[in-house]
Amino acid sequence: ETLSVCVYAFSVIVIVQWLPLTSESSVTVGKVLLFDLFAVYSGNLVSIVIALAFIIIYWLRSNSRTALLELTETVHTSLSIASVFFLLFLLYIVRVGAEVAGVSSRAGESVAVALIGLPLAIGWWHAERKGLIREGVSDEEKMGEFVEAFTEPVTALITLPFAYLGELYWNLAWLAYFPVTLILKRRSSRGSADAPSQK
Repeated sequence: ETLSVCVYAFSVIVIVQWLPLTSESSVTVGKVLLFDLFAVYSGNLVSIVIALAFIIIYWLRSNSRTALLELTETVHTSLSIASVFFLLFLLYIVRVGAEVAGVSSRAGESVAVALIGLPLAIGWWHAERKGLIREGVSDEEKMGEFVEAFTEPVTALITLPFAYLGELYWNLAWLAYFPVTLILKRRSSRGSADAPSQK
């Protein structure tokens, strides 16, 4: 957990370094105005806002999921570290997104989001199997975490082929998040209902 917090803190430092420096200004005489500097490098500011949003979302999710665990072990910790590494990869994609072909940026984001989510999803499944979840967590809470963990990477994989069709199709493909959530909820509910009968 401490390592994850350090990586998230490092991520914030990285995106702060995306801010334009006065040495990058085209002004050759007099003082540089921050407004002019930010206007010229507005693309950087958009990338910073997007990257910061990603960091906040994944950090909050990581904290809420960690709070449900009684303990962790090597496999679960390794999966968590892998997920944080792929978050850094996503930040890289966001940073260079304006400088590469649109299809590369879209496909890269889909792959990165999938790679972030898959280790977390597998980690939660592993935690359930190994009894790492603290006592008192209800089956409903476990199901909710399972659905949330798997929905995002599955949706990201669905959006991947649409990245090659254009930005509009790719953006609309993310709406698959909602039907994927419903499908996973139904499967989880069905599995929970069948479990007692199998005993």
